[in-house]
This record gives sequence, C-alpha cells and structure tokens, in this order.
Amino acid sequence: MLNLDDFIFFPKGKISIGIDFDDIDKIFKSIYSTALKKEYIEASTPSKTIQYSQFYIQRKLVSLKSFMLFTDDTKYITDAEKEGWGWIWNNNWIKKVNVSWKNPFLDARDLVYNSNSDMFPVMHISWNDALEYTRWLSNVSKKNVRLPLEYEWEILSNLAGIDSIKSIFLNKKNENNFPDDFIIKLKDEIENSKFQLGLLWEWTSDWYNAYDDSIKNKDFGEIYKILRGGSLLSENIQRTREFRFRRCPTARSPYYGFRVVVDKKDRNSN
Repeated sequence: MLNLDDFIFFPKGKISIGIDFDDIDKIFKSIYSTALKKEYIEASTPSKTIQYSQFYIQRKLVSLKSFMLFTDDTKYITDAEKEGWGWIWNNNWIKKVNVSWKNPFLDARDLVYNSNSDMFPVMHISWNDALEYTRWLSNVSKKNVRLPLEYEWEILSNLAGIDSIKSIFLNKKNENNFPDDFIIKLKDEIENSKFQLGLLWEWTSDWYNAYDDSIKNKDFGEIYKILRGGSLLSENIQRTREFRFRRCPTARSPYYGFRVVVDKKDRNSN
C-alpha cells in the first residue's frame, strides 16, 4: 500500500528557490513567440532561501492502479465524473464529455493507459481528487501523507537535474512539445524516467501566492492551486524547476497528475 522504499528521503536543510527579478526581461525576450504572459514568469520572483524540515517524497507519480485501489475502497467520485466533462488537447483546448481518470481521452489511447495501470500515472486528476487520495492513504497507512509543498517539489527537481528557467535565455532552449502520439511518447518516457518529472503537471499543496509582497498579480490569493513540472505538451520554459502554473482546485485534464510526500514523523511516532 505504502512502501517508503518507493520514496526519497531528504534530511532537513535549505534550498534557494525562484529567480532574480533582474533576469525577467532577458527570459521574456528569449520566448517572444510564446503565448505565456510576462506575469507568469514574474510569479517566480524573487529568489529566496528556504529552510526545510526532513521529508520523504515519492520517486514516481501516483499510478493508475494505486488510484484505482483508492476509489474501490472509498467509492470516491472525481470532479470530472461529477461534472461529466474534462479538458483535452486536440490542436486546441476543448471540453470533452465523459472523459475522466478512467478514460482520459475516450479513444484508442485509453486502451494503452488502462492496459498498463501499474506503470502509467493516473491522469485527469483535479487538486480536490489528489487531496482525497492523500487523506485515504494517510488513514490506511497510519502515516502523514500529503501533497508536496512547492519547494519540496523543487528539491526533488534539483536532485534530478531539471533545467533552471535561466537555461531558456542562456541556451535558447524554448520550443513547443507536441508529440504526434502523446500516449506512446508518455509510455516511452515512463519506462526510461527515474523520477517521472516533466511527464504530467503535478499538483502541489500551495495556493498561488506571491513569494514576496512586492510582486503583484491579480491571480494571487486563495483561488488557484499550484502545479509544477510541465507535461510532454508543455513548452520547455514550463518544464523548468522554477516555473509556477496555476489552476482552480477543480481543474483537470489528461496532463495533470500528482505524487505524495510522507512526513518523517508519522502518526505512530512519539
């Protein structure tokens, strides 16, 4: 159910997160062809040092099989199932009826996904869905299981060698990534990925708030939750370790998944 061998332990320490405000113009000029707004990059400023406590973070994304165990046990109904639709990409973003974590595309790709339930990460997950999974796993494992904090995700991405956002203007690495067959590309990447970073956007526990009160953004506040890491469809700037993406807690698409964190001190510790 929950095996800490599937997690990486980080002892307490500190990490520098975010980017310097002085780099914003250089970054933005290097991605002039993107539809991303400058404020999305500014949301990752200023850089700052975080002191963190020890924690375990899952090496890989929560699998379809694991999420299936959760729904079988609890009879939980996801946001996509309740509302009867979800977002998918088909040369543009469209609402599609009856897609969900069970059948994220409603086409032949679902067969590949469902036939590899122990390998594939669960897809089409909202923040609300991910939160309910952590509550269930906390209960059955008797450990404190939760979604990662933003900086905990950055700690993992730093270990994995994920590019900094500065690589966009230093190495001119900004491209769009639209594989012809997303599900086959995803399968290949899963088989060859140690940490499964950059495959699906990953929900974190944090609200989309400023790192510093000097940074203003109309979207800051307790409206949107943060996703990190980008997906195989994302631009390279979105797949960097500092980029912050925000969506409502009910948002879902085949390109949203999650991993979990276990606090070092579990419920059975004194």
